[in-house]
Amino acid sequence: MRQAFSGKEVVENSDDEPAASQPNKPRLLLIATMPWMFPARLAGAFREVGFHVEAVCQLGHPLRHLNHAIPTHRLGWIGETASIETAIHRSNPDLLIPCDDPAVQSLHHLHRRDGTGKLARLIEKSLGDPAGFPVTEKRSALIAAASSMGLRAPRTECIANRHALSQVATRATYPSVLKRDQTWSGIGVAFVQSEAGLPMAWSWIAGWISLLRAVKAVRRDRRPRTLLDVLANRGAAVELQEFVAGTPAKRAVLCRDGRVVAGLSVLALQTAYQGGPASVVRVIDHPEMTQATEALVRHLGLSGFCGFDFVISPSGQAYLLELNPRATPVSHLALANGTHLPAALYRELTGSDPACVAPTVPHDLIALFPTEWQRDRSGASLHNAHHDAPWDEPALLAYAGLAGKEASTTAGLVRRKLHTLLTA
Repeated sequence: MRQAFSGKEVVENSDDEPAASQPNKPRLLLIATMPWMFPARLAGAFREVGFHVEAVCQLGHPLRHLNHAIPTHRLGWIGETASIETAIHRSNPDLLIPCDDPAVQSLHHLHRRDGTGKLARLIEKSLGDPAGFPVTEKRSALIAAASSMGLRAPRTECIANRHALSQVATRATYPSVLKRDQTWSGIGVAFVQSEAGLPMAWSWIAGWISLLRAVKAVRRDRRPRTLLDVLANRGAAVELQEFVAGTPAKRAVLCRDGRVVAGLSVLALQTAYQGGPASVVRVIDHPEMTQATEALVRHLGLSGFCGFDFVISPSGQAYLLELNPRATPVSHLALANGTHLPAALYRELTGSDPACVAPTVPHDLIALFPTEWQRDRSGASLHNAHHDAPWDEPALLAYAGLAGKEASTTAGLVRRKLHTLLTA
């Protein structure tokens, strides 16, 4: 069996096929600095369609709990970028798949440092034209670019510092949203109901309160670098953005050299909390979202997996809010219309169809795992939606709190009943 080495860590390759066949498989390296579940789902989907998959992540990450274990490389608690670089050299991937914003930032840093070397070329192949990196890194730059292209986006005004709040406040409409560049996990976003709330909102995202929130995020995400990143980016741009009433929506795409290869759009019917990740989505076809995404992918020369956040107004207009130049929680879904981004990537890289066809989601209303279960453990919303739970991955179910001792509790009974209903 082939062995993958990561510092002091040695992980046996547990792919079912013999080692002789491994070099023929396209090789992917997933990069996950956050303890999110969807990278594990995506890794399973990649493996199922025919990729050789490895990952760099923290100890205890869901990527390390797959039934069919994949080679993993240890992510350093502080030196994440160095760990990622080591994992790239050891895994020799054909493509890099970042799964969160810090992973993208690390790749951008490595690209700047490597210049025109082999590593920089691999990052460009994975993420696209480096001329677009400054735009994908910053919310303010993205909205400015979208507006210059004539795309629909909320009115936005940059705020130089706290002292400039009073000048901007008189021109703003309320409610508004205060946003800070180079932040994630909600640390850099605050809703502002009135002019009087601007100073507190500033403290919430750019003042001393933001440091307390970063400490909380360190504990929640088990990622010490979050606090260091917030401190290092104290000078990041802050903008006041018009609040657009409506329903959140997302479009996840696979792109290559500025061309959209495949994509799916969803409407967020339920979120984990206000402004938080979607927990129940409905698959939709929204031409304006599709056209705006294609225009930005082409303009920025993007490659790889990307997620575009929109809000759909009551009149049906799609306003662009953000771009995540990475995989997102719906990237692994296989839809009944044939859309499956991992399979599309396999075709794009090999020129042939995957040998294995992924099971499709039976209908367009989907409860995302584990977000919806964790939001409402009664399971009420799951009766009308397809619950995207990995029933064949007991370790992932246990990681999310859906296995073990709870099997004999009311929650366990609900889970088993839902499984029966949704798989009947």
